Amino acid sequence: MTAEEWKSLGKFVTIDNNKIFVIDTDEPSSRRETIVILHGFPVLSFDFREILLLLKEHYRVVIHDHFGFGFSDLPKTYCYSLIDQANVCIELWHKLHLKSFTIIASQFGSMIAKEILYKKNANLLPFNIKSIVFSNNSDNKQLHDNLDTIHNFIQNKKLSKYREVLNNYKNKDFFNSDEDNETNKKYKDITKIETIWKKFNELDNQKKILVLSSYNEEIYLYWHRWIKALKDAIIPIKIFWRKDDIANIKEILLNIATFQKDTIQIIENDKCFVIETEPKSWLLMILKEINRPLYATLKETYFKS
Repeated sequence: MTAEEWKSLGKFVTIDNNKIFVIDTDEPSSRRETIVILHGFPVLSFDFREILLLLKEHYRVVIHDHFGFGFSDLPKTYCYSLIDQANVCIELWHKLHLKSFTIIASQFGSMIAKEILYKKNANLLPFNIKSIVFSNNSDNKQLHDNLDTIHNFIQNKKLSKYREVLNNYKNKDFFNSDEDNETNKKYKDITKIETIWKKFNELDNQKKILVLSSYNEEIYLYWHRWIKALKDAIIPIKIFWRKDDIANIKEILLNIATFQKDTIQIIENDKCFVIETEPKSWLLMILKEINRPLYATLKETYFKS
C-alpha cells in the first residue's frame, strides 16, 4: 500500500483551525468494539497499515496522525507538547462520536495516553475508555543512530528554554559555553557545531529536535502526574517492555518501585517485536493479551508451521 492509497482511506477533521488526518473504519453508528491507536515517534499512522487491514475485519479501528506528523497539519506556533496532543485527541474522538473504546499506544503516544488517563480519572472525558495497552513498538536504536549529534545535544540543559525559537534562531554562538562540563565539551569542536547547525536548518530535523525536547521536558515535569494516573486507574492496563530498550526498562522499574496494582499487568515483549519490521507478530503479541480467540485465529492463518 502506498502513502497515497493510505491517505485515500481517511479524511481530515478540523481542530483549532488546523486539519488532522484520521482513518475511521466504521460509521459513527457502528456497534462493533472499537480500538483507537496512538502512534509514537518516529512512526506515523502509515506504519500501522498492515495492522489496520487485519484489525478492521474484527473491530472499528480509529487512527490519526498527530499534529506535525504524516498528513496532519503542522500549526505555525506548535511545540509538540504531549499535553496539547492529548487535548487534540480528546476533541477529535469527541467529533467522531466515539463512546467506548480500548487504546493501544506507543512511546510518544503512550505519554499522551497517560495524560488522557489522568483526565479520565478526574471524570473530564466525554467518552469511556475500557482499557489501555502501552507498547514501545519502535526501533529506538535506529532513531538515535540517525540523530547522533542531535540526540547528544538535547541533553544540554539550555535547550528547553530555547525550544520555541529554534526555528528562527540565527546565532551559532548559542552552542558555545564557558561552562566546563562533559556536555559542553562535546561542542568545543567547531566541526561538530557546524554539523548540528546544518541539521537545525533542515525542517525535518527541527521537528525531531522539538519533539524530543518536549518529550524529555514533559516526562520529567509530569512524571508524578502520570504515575498518579496509573495508580488511580480502575480500568485494565497492560504495559509491554523490551529488554533491548533501556529507557523503557527504567520506566517499568519506576512503576514497580512506586506501586503495584492488580489492574496493571506488565508483559515482556521477549522477541523484541517492532512494528516497522514485524507488524503481524507485534499485533499477535497484543491480541494474545486482549482477545485470545482472535489471536488463535490469526496465528493459525498467518503462522502455520
